[in-house]
Amino acid sequence: MWKFIFENFGFKIVALVMALLLWFHVATEKTYEYTKSFPVKISNIPKGLILSEQAPEEVQVKIRGKGKELLKLLLVDKEKLQIDIGNFKAGESDYTFKPQEIPIPEGLELKVEEILSPKSIKISLDRLMEKKVSISSQIAIRPKEGYLQVGEVSLDPQEVGISGPMGQVKRIDSIQTEKKVMKEATELISDRIGLILPKGHNLKLSFGQVKFSADIQKAMEKEISNVPVETLNLPKGRRVKVEPESIKVVIVGGENVVSQLTKEQIKVSVDCAKVKRGVETKLQPLVKLLPTVSLIKTEPDSLGVTIH
Repeated sequence: MWKFIFENFGFKIVALVMALLLWFHVATEKTYEYTKSFPVKISNIPKGLILSEQAPEEVQVKIRGKGKELLKLLLVDKEKLQIDIGNFKAGESDYTFKPQEIPIPEGLELKVEEILSPKSIKISLDRLMEKKVSISSQIAIRPKEGYLQVGEVSLDPQEVGISGPMGQVKRIDSIQTEKKVMKEATELISDRIGLILPKGHNLKLSFGQVKFSADIQKAMEKEISNVPVETLNLPKGRRVKVEPESIKVVIVGGENVVSQLTKEQIKVSVDCAKVKRGVETKLQPLVKLLPTVSLIKTEPDSLGVTIH
């Protein structure tokens, strides 16, 4: 059997190749229908306008021709179907694809039988709008036990430019940073973080990242004595007696701030607006501190107020 196969082997190979070529020639001379996709490109957008919705990326087309012509079509790079919208105005416009617009490479004898999908598209144009919006942080700091965050997370810059279709840009008031959680912090944090582009077509930010920082300090408690008590809303012509006239304030905050804090930076008061004349009323003191400091307690926790 093997002798029969390899006898005149060269001649048999030549005969096989010729048979294949003959079959290929006959096959490619036949007429076929073939579905092909063509990339769509929107061009010549009018000045001051912008696409507000995504146009289809491709159009499906049924093409008819000889097999060898279709084979050539498959071997060449896809040509883009150019849609010139230079005369379009703001709003929605219908555009219907025409067979003669399909970019069949020159020299190929092929016919566009039918536009399959989509047969037409809506082109949505809106005014181009640019504005600045605030940036909001989604960064969470978790200091290590015994430490605390002094103040808010600082962003630099605090605003970003956004541009795109007017209908979308008008609804955007702020841009958020990416989410980030930083644990066991014990010192000043400084880094960069990305911004989240809102959902929508053709929206762009003037930059994609911002710097952020957070001041982390060792927590420190402090007692400040003899802080005088002020009176608010005292009726005109009346005298008031506050017992005691000064109190102790216990606070907590970052050691760099608390260690330098004095009683002059603390305001303690009582509101006399609802105190009846001649009757001692117990009121809780109102304590106003620096934004980066928190109140633990006051001693005493209430004051006796009498109006004469």
